Amino acid sequence: MNPTLSRALFSTVLAAFAGCGGKLVYGEMEEPTLVLSQPLGQTVPGAPQVPVTVPQNLVTFTFQVPDVPLSGGSTTSNQSGFTIGSSMKLNQAAFIMNAAANADFNGIDTLKMTITSGSKSQVLAQYTKDPARLPGKTLVLQRAEDVELLDYMTATPPNGKTITLDVSGSGTLPANSWTADVDLDVHLKVNAGWP
Repeated sequence: MNPTLSRALFSTVLAAFAGCGGKLVYGEMEEPTLVLSQPLGQTVPGAPQVPVTVPQNLVTFTFQVPDVPLSGGSTTSNQSGFTIGSSMKLNQAAFIMNAAANADFNGIDTLKMTITSGSKSQVLAQYTKDPARLPGKTLVLQRAEDVELLDYMTATPPNGKTITLDVSGSGTLPANSWTADVDLDVHLKVNAGWP
């Protein structure tokens, strides 16, 4: 074999090896958008049409997350000799009211969704009213901080995981009773390498 070709091939193999973090076997899976959805779980009664402020730690609920074998984003795990790293981050969140409801989110001025676990918390998503583009029955909250969702997951028996979300905000709540689905649009990334 030509020595120049051998050196070029060897350099290519080394570059590929280095690009995989020095692993002989390496794989990566990335899903840029995966929507997790669940009902809010309660009917919210109609409210008087006066502006209100809902403080933090008043409206809290848990969100069920599919039981997938993921470790925290800032850590890796070792399974059968493979080093596995994973990350799940929010793209955006949404409250989607039932189409048949005689209500909408147009009176909401601000909304903030905070994720909590024990004594730590971070602002996950937020909404600020734009009078030119009222939300109607779908209120979308944009990602606020760079939050690693896996670091906030809590195992729940028998085989589930949950995250705890807190909602606060201001504005005029719908006059009629309503309920909604809560959607979390997430970016999921998992990589594995051996040895």
